[in-house]
Parts: sequence; C-alpha cells; structure tokens
Amino acid sequence: MTAAIAPAQWAGFVRREYLEGFIRDGGATIKFCVPLEEAARAATWSALSLTGQELGYVVLKLDAATTKVHLLDEVFFHLANQIDWLALVDAVMKKLCQREGYEPPDTGQSPFYQRVAEKNRVSPDLVRMDLRRALDSAVFRRGDLTKDFRVAMTQLCRALLSDVEEGGAILRTITDWLTGKNRSAAPLRPYLIFNRVTRSNARRLLESLLRWIVTAGFPGTLLLVDLARLAVARNPRDGKLYYTAGNLLEAFEVLREFIDSTDRLAHCLIAAFPETSFVDDSSGRGMAKYWALNIRVSDEVRVREMVNPMAALVRLSTNAPEVPP
Repeated sequence: MTAAIAPAQWAGFVRREYLEGFIRDGGATIKFCVPLEEAARAATWSALSLTGQELGYVVLKLDAATTKVHLLDEVFFHLANQIDWLALVDAVMKKLCQREGYEPPDTGQSPFYQRVAEKNRVSPDLVRMDLRRALDSAVFRRGDLTKDFRVAMTQLCRALLSDVEEGGAILRTITDWLTGKNRSAAPLRPYLIFNRVTRSNARRLLESLLRWIVTAGFPGTLLLVDLARLAVARNPRDGKLYYTAGNLLEAFEVLREFIDSTDRLAHCLIAAFPETSFVDDSSGRGMAKYWALNIRVSDEVRVREMVNPMAALVRLSTNAPEVPP
C-alpha cells in the first residue's frame, strides 16, 4: 500500500515548516500534491487556502480546466485578474509616505496626494514632488523587477499623484495590459511601455509580481493549481479545456521551469494538484512522459510504508494514519 498523509496534517506541516518561516523569509518552493481520492483534494485545497489567508498571504488559484496552463502568458493574465492592483499601489504609496516623513492619509474620495497634504498640513505640490522623487529610487530603479513591470508600477503609483480623471485613465490602461483585457502595446506607449505580454516575458512579469506583493506589505503568495484536467486523455467536449499530447508536454515543461526557477520566485509557495495518473508510470498522461519533469519530482529513494512530508511530491488521503512528528 502506498503511504499517504492526511490533508489536515500535511497542511499543518506546510504552515509550520514553510509559510511561517521559509516562504515569509524570501524562499520559494513547489509541491505536487497527489490526492488518492477526491475528498483528499478538496480537503487539502481548502486547508491550504484557509492557512494562507490566516497568515496574511495573497492566495491565488489556477485551474487547468479553464486556463491554458501550458501558455505562461495566459497563466499570468489569470493570476493578474485576481490581484487588486489599486490596493497594492495604495499600500506601497503609504509606505513611501512614511519613508518621506509624511503620515499616511485616511480613506477618502479626493486624490491620494491631496489627502496626504491635508493630513500633514502641507502643500499638495510639495507632497507630489517628494513622492515622485521617492518613486524614482524605490520603484523605477529597482533591479529585481523586470523593466516593463517596474515602469508599469511606477505609472500606477503616479496615478495616485494625479487628479481623479487622469489617474483613473492611467489605472485602466495599465491594468488592462496586465490582465490581458488589451493585448496590444499601442495604448501603453505614452507610458513608456512598448511590449505586449507574451510567453517570452510572462515569467519575468510573474516573478516581479511576487516581489511587488511583498513590497505592498504581504508576507508572500500562495498559489494553488488544479491540474486534474491534464489527466483527461480524450476530449469530452464539455466546454472545458482539453490538452492534446503536445499541450500536455508543454504544460509539464512549464512546471519544470517553475521548479528550476524557485531561486527567482521569491516569497512563494506553489501547490500543484494533479490526478493519481500523474505518478503512474504506465499512464500516458503522467510525469513519466516528460523525463525532465520526472527526474525533478519523483522520489529518488522512497520507503512505501513511510511518508516524507518535505518531499517535492506527497500523496494525500483522508484515511491516512497519523504520521509521527
């Protein structure tokens, strides 16, 4: 019998060993969670999501049945649509206010810079000048953010230093580009962004987003990925996505790239949930089909009767016995 661990116990382990320390301190990892029954999938997904929320993480979710996980630009667009960009920018600007010696403003309808000026009893023009200067060093010149992303974030921050109408136009244009509502770079040219979001630059944009989330004050990101759809061998024509053999290999390559880039995925834990066929060497839809992924995920040494909760791949079951600490 294949050894497994109960969802609640494994979620507790992830909380203790990763989310409360390693991820919060800047680390990143990807875990493959193979549920031995559907109840284990739902229980683990729910437990991890709740844990991430309790610890203050940004919890993002991705389903291969509705998002083309073999295309990184589509992955980025889907995740970007779950982000409250204005809230992140507002949090960053409030931190900049404190750095510049201003007390952060209260919530209100007037422009951000005017509320800062009123709160601190200074000239609005002085506030804008100081914060624009601070943006140059704190955001625009950050070497850990890819160029297009840091330019976009600088423009979003400057939107809060503009009047409501102008700031709203900037916010809509930039967020439409980030979320894929506008796939053209033409509207971005006035804001010094000249590239579309494509498969070639989406990874760097995602890496930058993870760092930006921390800049806004969150401890990190928890990304839950449902890969069950990859196990569907024949197109059921049910209105959901179907992955051909070629698409499946591309999806496995995306996963392989995430594993190899964990040194750049700061403050992030990715929990991927495939079907049991993922670990079946005889399955035509398992990781054995793609050697580069298989050697990174499969156990080099494994005792069938014991569970290693720190392994890259864990099997989960609601009927699993308690694992000794």
